[in-house]
Amino acid sequence: MLNIFKIIFFFIYSHSFSQELIKVGVQKPIFEEVEDTIELPASLVANESVPITSVVSEKIKKIHFKEGSFVEKGNLLIELKDDEEQAKLSQVVAELEEAELNYDRALKLSEKGNISQSVLDNRMMTKKKLKGKIAEIKAQINDLKITAPFNGYTSIRNYSEGSLISPGDVITELYDIQSLKVQAFVPEIFSNRINIDNVINLELNLELERKITGKITAIDPIIDKQSRTFRIIGKIKNEQNIIKPGMMVNLKIPLTKRKSIVIRENALVSQDDLSFVYVVGVKNKIYKKKIISGLRKNGMVEILDGLNKDDLVVYEGINKIKAGSIVKLK
Repeated sequence: MLNIFKIIFFFIYSHSFSQELIKVGVQKPIFEEVEDTIELPASLVANESVPITSVVSEKIKKIHFKEGSFVEKGNLLIELKDDEEQAKLSQVVAELEEAELNYDRALKLSEKGNISQSVLDNRMMTKKKLKGKIAEIKAQINDLKITAPFNGYTSIRNYSEGSLISPGDVITELYDIQSLKVQAFVPEIFSNRINIDNVINLELNLELERKITGKITAIDPIIDKQSRTFRIIGKIKNEQNIIKPGMMVNLKIPLTKRKSIVIRENALVSQDDLSFVYVVGVKNKIYKKKIISGLRKNGMVEILDGLNKDDLVVYEGINKIKAGSIVKLK
């Protein structure tokens, strides 16, 4: 009779105890390809930009471009007044025509021996001087015609027709924005991991989220002493000219890829700048393991040290357990 009571008591106690066990969610670590990525703020600048100025002091005769419009290389942008130069050119051209007639007459007389060679040479020299003068005046006239040095978009103009401008006055600016440069400053610890032609990814906060890909084209060989960073320049295509120079973007630079152990990020327990996980051991007893974590992405965290591939890591019910707890697996 006593044995029956013992059996009943043990059954009731065991059943009651099993009802009180904490249920936890567990998962073994998984192997995934992990990629180091640097994330930095970056700014966009035009691929090429130049202020449109004059090399002489003169009034603007005609403006041939519309503000914010596309112009091709060699297109005439601005004409400065050239009335004086045109008048000089007409005068010298007329003098050259007369000099050529005089030379032709002298040449015929020279063939008959009726004129000295020195006279013929002087008239030839007069022709050459006048041709040189014409070339000089044409160069002056060309300086009064300002053309686009490359394909690009003009900015807002600062002067109107009739305005007197001086050398260095910026009439407008020309920007090549069909491709853009990406400028960022990278911490010095990555100085040996960034290379020319590394892929870069940009995230833009526009009405429609866009992800743009480009490549690194230049790396500053000098590290700034104050910020302990070095500058990099990347290049991207600006399709449909949606992106504007001056925008701030989020720059991501993928580095090396590797296979590594990862677990759910919510399995981590932090304590005094250290990281731990709870692992289910023999007879469902909880053990606490110190780990070293690495990259975090999409709710997963890389484990650099401290876990084995067969460990059962608790990711659910963590706040209800401690080292030594007996649990029930979901």
